[in-house]
Parts: sequence; structure tokens; C-alpha cells
Amino acid sequence: MTKIKLVALDVDGTLVRRDLSLSPAVVQAVESLRDAGIIVSINTGRSMGELIEFRKSFPWIRYFVVGNGATGVDAETNTTFFENHLPLDIAQQIEHEARSFRVMTQVYADGTSYLNQSCWEQTERYTAEHMHHPSLVAGYTPVSNIGALLDARKSDIEKLYISFEDLADLPRLRAICEGLAVDLVMSIHNGLEITQKGVEKGSGLLALCEYLGISPEVTATVGDGLADIAMFRHAGLSIAMENSLDNVKLAATLIAPSNNEDGAVWAIRQILNVK
Repeated sequence: MTKIKLVALDVDGTLVRRDLSLSPAVVQAVESLRDAGIIVSINTGRSMGELIEFRKSFPWIRYFVVGNGATGVDAETNTTFFENHLPLDIAQQIEHEARSFRVMTQVYADGTSYLNQSCWEQTERYTAEHMHHPSLVAGYTPVSNIGALLDARKSDIEKLYISFEDLADLPRLRAICEGLAVDLVMSIHNGLEITQKGVEKGSGLLALCEYLGISPEVTATVGDGLADIAMFRHAGLSIAMENSLDNVKLAATLIAPSNNEDGAVWAIRQILNVK
């Protein structure tokens, strides 16, 4: 294949370790892409708010595709170059249905993630203690009533993210959502991510390629989650982490060591070796 011009990197389970730390070796490896003249983008399910601390390690990265492909941001010009959000009426309908289950519903919009204050104070009930990690906490906005906030809203949202106190409720809510014009993906934390139909990391990558005037064939992607499979399909080179599920690995060109072993360093070396 021809030399790589753009690398799209996932964050959780890929660049950061299980404890959400970012090693100096990974930072240096990502910088080596920049030094080689390769454009670097961050393609993640996170919001821009959840990337505030992360971006301090990479202040030079310009392009972000967040919300699993819902929004594309050019941080240098502070512009949104791509937007395909979950229609407000669908988001409201799902949130209303979710009230019947023991869940924590997050509304991703406006660069942050809104959630109920009561859930924020008890994230451990939803296996979501990681939300209070110093690298993430700035990305959340607790409110008194997430349903009231959504019902009063006038514009569409990036996505809904629903965490479960009892995972037995997940297939029940998923079945309800499958009757709507949405895409569903399971996160590494057993959360259900709900986006507009046709919105996934693959469409986000294609939107970025169009914005930059770059062919997807000269892109490389590195990730670990189910959401990354859609991104892998379009890239000239795709690399899955060893900590990925088997079906994620099967969709990739190469398998890197796990994120806890700084496998992103190995992955980036393979990308740099493409001539």
C-alpha cells in the first residue's frame, strides 16, 4: 500500500491504559506521527469535554471525530466540519422508555455529557466509577433532572449513553431501541451507545477524509472496540489492540499488544514503516 497520510486513533482501550493513564511512550509515539508529516485525528466515543485533560498531552492535534462519529471538529479553527446528530424526538422517546429501567442516562450534547445529579453521586451502581477519574471529570454536567432537560431542549444531540444497574435490563431496552431509526453499539463498560442511524466511526472517518481531501485508502486506524470495526472497514490499514474482542481483531489487518502494554507504540511503528 502507499504511504499513510492520516491516522485515526481511538482513546479508551487504545491510547490510554485500563487505569486511564497515558504513558510517556505512547505520547512520544503519537508525536512521531506528527514529526513524520502524518495527520493525526482522534476518533472516539467521548465528547470534547471528556477530552479536556487528554488534549493537554497533545495540544497540537487539530482534528477530532467525537460521539462515535456524530461530530467532526477542527480545533484549530474552532469549527464543526461534520455533524449528524440523533434527532431530538427520538432521543426524548428513548429517554422516556429508559425511565422504566434502573439506568443512568447520559445526554451527549454541547461538548459535554449531561446526567442526573443523583446518578453522578452513585456511579458505582452502574459500574461507572471511572467517570470520576481526574482525566474525565471535566466532561460531565450533572443536572437535577435529565428528562426535563431533554424535554425542554430545542436541538438534536450527539448521542445517548445508557449504563445499567442490572445488565438483564440491557437486552430489553435494546429491543425497544431497535424499532427506531438508530444505531446501537456496546461500549467497553457495558453501556449502550445510541446514535443517529448511519452514524458510526466509519462515517466519521469518511467525513474527515472528505474535509481533508484525502483518500481513505491512505489512512490507518487503531482501536479496540466494537465501534471501531466500522472505522476499520474504510481504512487502508487497520490495527486492533490485543485487549479487543475477537470479532474486532478479525476485522483488523494487524493485532497490536494490549493497551496496558502500550500496544499503541507498536501499532504506530507499523504505520511508520508503510512505504
